[in-house]
Amino acid sequence: MASAAVAMKGRSEAQEATTRATRHLQVVRFGQTEALDVANTDVVTFDQVLVGMEHLRQFVVVADTRLAPCAWLQSIEDPALAFVVIAPTLLLPDYAAEISGDDAYQLELEDPDDADIWSIVTIVGDPRNSTVNLLAPIIVNRKRGLGKQVILSDARYSLRHPLISSGEIGRAHV
Repeated sequence: MASAAVAMKGRSEAQEATTRATRHLQVVRFGQTEALDVANTDVVTFDQVLVGMEHLRQFVVVADTRLAPCAWLQSIEDPALAFVVIAPTLLLPDYAAEISGDDAYQLELEDPDDADIWSIVTIVGDPRNSTVNLLAPIIVNRKRGLGKQVILSDARYSLRHPLISSGEIGRAHV
């Protein structure tokens, strides 16, 4: 029995080392190269790739106070590529991404509370014209580190929802 306990202890230590491991990336933010350390536990793997990003499967969501309330969806494989994302409930408090059972199965979602929902922001020269894709959100299972972009069939949502409503233009910080 003692040898089994030693083998289990060794495996546990190896798993802890993997959990603690980080990846060191050089990313570009606002035209400047910056160092970014990413814990392996924060990496989100997309089994089905993001539309137009067939060669990229691993990303991480990175908070950045300079971009708040938005965040970065940073590619691990191509550190020069990051999307600006926002939680859609910040724009529409009653936003609900109802996904299919197949999507929930692929994401290994057992509890809806384990899911983070992000929408990709398209930034243009004049922030008043920037839009958010509410029709194809990115769903992330935090517990499993799995992500998927899903296409909703809800007619209430648009591919080009205004990031800034007319009432918020004077307060825009994006």
